[in-house]
Amino acid sequence: MKRVRNNELLLLKIFLFVYYANWTFIFFFVPVYLREVKNFSIGMIGTLGAISAFLGAISQIFVGYLSDRIKKRKPFLILSALGLLFLYLFIFPKLNSFIAFILVYAFIGIFMNTLTTLSNVLTFDYSSSEGTGKSFASVRVWAPIGFLTMMLTIGFYPKLAEPNIMFTLIPLIFLLNLIVILLLKEPELKTGIKTIELRDLQRFISQPKVRKFLLFYMFYLFAMSGAAGNVNLLIRYLGGSNSDISWALSVCSITEIPTTFLWGYLADKIGRLPLLMFTSIVLPIRVFLYSLTSKALDVILIQLFTHGLTFAIMITVSAVYINDLVSEEERASAQGTLSMAGAFSQTLSALVSGNVADMVGLKGMYVFLTFIALISTFLGLRLKK
Repeated sequence: MKRVRNNELLLLKIFLFVYYANWTFIFFFVPVYLREVKNFSIGMIGTLGAISAFLGAISQIFVGYLSDRIKKRKPFLILSALGLLFLYLFIFPKLNSFIAFILVYAFIGIFMNTLTTLSNVLTFDYSSSEGTGKSFASVRVWAPIGFLTMMLTIGFYPKLAEPNIMFTLIPLIFLLNLIVILLLKEPELKTGIKTIELRDLQRFISQPKVRKFLLFYMFYLFAMSGAAGNVNLLIRYLGGSNSDISWALSVCSITEIPTTFLWGYLADKIGRLPLLMFTSIVLPIRVFLYSLTSKALDVILIQLFTHGLTFAIMITVSAVYINDLVSEEERASAQGTLSMAGAFSQTLSALVSGNVADMVGLKGMYVFLTFIALISTFLGLRLKK
């Protein structure tokens, strides 16, 4: 049984490596394509991201519920990988109207969030019952490794981010994801597992600790996603190149890889809450520093010194912390709810941040996001009460 579990964890590592390699294109170079080739404003790009995140949020609570109910993860993963492969191969490169992009981004949000949520669930399904934080982190670390590998590759070969090449690579990478998913085995869920009902889900959300954490998580991600999600456009605004974007994002992964192991280890040793409270303090500092930048190098340095203390902690600890708050049978729904809360927050962040940037500029947008980050600090420090 242990050998089977290790084989599946290896496949999950490969899946995360390949999947997050594709994030480099989808979340950082496709927006540049929309801005510079399609001449969309930052607000329009933010609206597309908001629609994608909103429908991703709505869908995940039901995906988690259905996954728990039928006790299967793979059908949802296969459908999502196939959908993304089809959209980026046959549809996306041919789109011209903003309305058509809205429709496509709606499906992209649902499929991407499903892959993200259920890959986390599968990792928990195959993780050891003891030292879950460390076990989860040892798998999750392959996400930034994949991201870093692709970013470094683009840094040396920036032509890979040109549209004609990029829209060939994206579907090929999703094809690799699909192959890995097909090789994965469904986890052997325990006999007698309770199928969660919607009334149970409502009860779980109504728990004070869960509710307080989700509120903190949403404000945190609002500020984090708005700040980090526009780094590519900030670098171009400051006169930087695609290579500068690649290096700015590469240093994030360079710091994220070792710190993911560190935070996973500390989450088991000292607990989840001290880490969540610490990162809530660091976030507003990171966001405000972006407003002071004058060249691409400034952005790269901020990424280097703060990413491991913010995003790396939140992405590692949040999934484990909410898992601690619910029963084992509810974990797919818990991860679905976490993904939904995050996606809903990112919806508002993309929509509001993009339009704020159109009104007061990118620098003004980062000042606005600093105030949002300070609210998350207040909420994070109250988690222990």
